[in-house]
Amino acid sequence: MRTYRDWAPAVALMLAGAFASSAHADVMGRRNVGSLRVELQLQPAEPFFSKEDVAAKNITKGMEIVRGQAPVMLNAAAGPNHLLVLQVFNKQTGQVVTDATVTMRVGPIGKNGHPAGAQVEIPVVVMQAIGKGPSSTRYGNNVALPASQYQVYATVNGDAAVFRRVATPGAQ
Repeated sequence: MRTYRDWAPAVALMLAGAFASSAHADVMGRRNVGSLRVELQLQPAEPFFSKEDVAAKNITKGMEIVRGQAPVMLNAAAGPNHLLVLQVFNKQTGQVVTDATVTMRVGPIGKNGHPAGAQVEIPVVVMQAIGKGPSSTRYGNNVALPASQYQVYATVNGDAAVFRRVATPGAQ
């Protein structure tokens, strides 16, 4: 008869693999939107490269542009300090969705949790981490966000997802 000790390591490995792409310390929130699970991630700003540049220059770090709007480059006048992205999963299978239609806006919130300023539209780039392939597909862009709390409004395939009280590093 098999015991917990026999099968526990195998189950732990399966679960670790199933959730590896969503087990980032940078996940700021999760929402279910229709048949999808959406994760908001806030990371340090990343360089963007075209598929041609990645191949020609043997680039191994950063984000590869798949499609979408123009990326905000690290040397942009806005001084981007964060990469604000959504990762989209099929809720039933856990597979990353690579063909979603995504819009994003971000706006500051006050200490009372209510909007405290204008919302800014984020030009959405569909990207993949260089060398990681389609399972690393994300939607978003580099942004300049001072230390504070924000509300992120997103639509994924026409369905809304709101992430409240997203705090950047150093926010009170």
